[in-house]
Amino acid sequence: MEELKEDLTYEKAIEELEAIVERVEDKDAPLDKLEEDIKRGMALIAFCKTQLRGYRERISAIMDENTEEK
Repeated sequence: MEELKEDLTYEKAIEELEAIVERVEDKDAPLDKLEEDIKRGMALIAFCKTQLRGYRERISAIMDENTEEK
């Protein structure tokens, strides 16, 4: 799988995915670039899923702590 930059954020990944979708939807896009974009897009999707899972876990922990304190 493609290596992602360490400073990549969820928001930056989404922006890049949106740009990739636009290029993929372009009927005149060259096939070799299309293949690169799809590989990059898949790596970004995996990154975003991991980020969302982490956010969900941290938010659940915060909510659990708040519930226990009452």
